[in-house]
Amino acid sequence: MGLDMYLSARKHINKIEWDKLDRDSDTRYSDATAPQWNDVVNAAGVATLVDKESIYGVDVSVNVAYWRKSNQIHNWFVINVQRGEDDCGEYYVSNNKIKELLDTCREALSKKDPNLLPPREGFFFGSTDVDEWYWQDIKDTIKQLDKLVSLPDFDNLSFYYQSSW
Repeated sequence: MGLDMYLSARKHINKIEWDKLDRDSDTRYSDATAPQWNDVVNAAGVATLVDKESIYGVDVSVNVAYWRKSNQIHNWFVINVQRGEDDCGEYYVSNNKIKELLDTCREALSKKDPNLLPPREGFFFGSTDVDEWYWQDIKDTIKQLDKLVSLPDFDNLSFYYQSSW
């Protein structure tokens, strides 16, 4: 048991590449199906359930960041994203909030200021000491978020945070 924290990225994938399907075109509906569409519905095991003429898209969700007992990072999400509710719910995180957390981590690390990311006590949340583990969690957060914000498609992704304990 313990505090586990997940950040997922979601993207909508259209079934049809609409630019290929034009009223004046001879392109068939099936020829305009995006190549990844069949891969996604087959991988999800729902290909036989999908009405091929009425479903126009799917949302794909991938866990893109993970923390374990990083209670100072969790505290940041609770305060800045969850409006103080620490309830293991899933919360939307704007792209700007991800950049804000990244900037806060960089500033806390450069100034060695734990007041920017104070620890949060909780059942099985881990230590609240500001020690080498505390700073390592911040370094790991910077590393994970740096990769996210540098993605070419970063602005086209939706992010969600969820914790569990």
